[in-house]
Amino acid sequence: MKYSQSIGILLCLLLIYSTTQPLVFIESRNWTITGWDAVGSSFGQAGKFLCFFAVIALLFFAVPFIWAKRFNMVFATLLLAWSVRNFIVLSTCQMGECPQKLWALYGCIIFSAGILLMTFLPKIKVSSQPQ
Repeated sequence: MKYSQSIGILLCLLLIYSTTQPLVFIESRNWTITGWDAVGSSFGQAGKFLCFFAVIALLFFAVPFIWAKRFNMVFATLLLAWSVRNFIVLSTCQMGECPQKLWALYGCIIFSAGILLMTFLPKIKVSSQPQ
């Protein structure tokens, strides 16, 4: 695919942006949980992991070497797995109360899946000359 690297870089930037946005809202305590600020909960800062690996994936999308494209598949898989983990942990109902899921929680999964898809479609020049 001709534009898979550019789309992958854009999706990495969108993933980084979505981790800074509110992921869930817990109404009884009036807490808004983001990927960087978990207020008073024990959820941790799940967005830091996503941002770290999104930056690595972004760099590997920009590098034109085959080894970078292969490693990028591993990092994109970690991104998707961590996004699904965040969805499960942050949206779980506890003690009869379910947090309100916001768009960024869904966006993290969608952007991570898009990043993984773009790693399967790298733009690689293939030479037809035997060596």
